[in-house]
Amino acid sequence: MEDKLLFILVFQKTNPLQTMHGLQFELSQPQTNYWIHRLLPVLQRALAALGMAPERDASRVATSPLTREGAPDSVIAGTERRRQRPTNAVQQKELYSGKNTHTRTKTWS
Repeated sequence: MEDKLLFILVFQKTNPLQTMHGLQFELSQPQTNYWIHRLLPVLQRALAALGMAPERDASRVATSPLTREGAPDSVIAGTERRRQRPTNAVQQKELYSGKNTHTRTKTWS
């Protein structure tokens, strides 16, 4: 059991290619794929049952029980992506980022 827990936690933390992850645990890529798909739902259910699952909705991060319990400061990372400038003046104003290029920020929590 400990090996399986370590296997899936290392995968979640480092997100390696399955071939490379399998090499660390002396598994082939198909075996690695099998165990990832078998263990990941178990880990997700266990974290949810413990109330420790990551918050996927950025608007609820501030009210998350983990944040209220004095967990380390939360971070929301963002990635800007270029986008086509809208032709409609109202949409241009709504989507204006304050920069010379037209970008839209994708947030990750």
